[in-house]
Amino acid sequence: MLSKEQNEVLTRVGKGTPMGTTMRRYWHPIAVSTELPEPDCDPIRTTLLGETFVVFRDTAGRVGVMDELCLHRGASMAIGRVEDGGIRCLYHGWKFDVTGQLLDTPNHADPRVKERLRAKTYPVREQSGLIWTYIGPKEHEPPFREFAYD
Repeated sequence: MLSKEQNEVLTRVGKGTPMGTTMRRYWHPIAVSTELPEPDCDPIRTTLLGETFVVFRDTAGRVGVMDELCLHRGASMAIGRVEDGGIRCLYHGWKFDVTGQLLDTPNHADPRVKERLRAKTYPVREQSGLIWTYIGPKEHEPPFREFAYD
């Protein structure tokens, strides 16, 4: 039988916990492909290992996974609008692509902002009807497992 302390170590998967650090070294399914059936559909908000993300399919059909909160003012990107190659924050209108690149800042006159800032996004693979992501350290990203069927 596990002690309370041992159970805590094994079951807590938040950022900075021993098991959370271990689990972040693997690819995880974050959504089912049918939740994003076509380009320009609404983004979805989802939680993985205690963190909240937004998953969206852009107008070209590429899937993006990013932190839920917009880096500008912290509004939820889950209520964002997918349009013209990216997802637009409904609070201040900033638009990001699936790599986190800032595409548009309609309320900010300095064009250097788009060059300096980038939203936190994560590697994505879509296979076997699932959308997979890796949220661990970039330098420890494992190869994606290939499945026998798609």
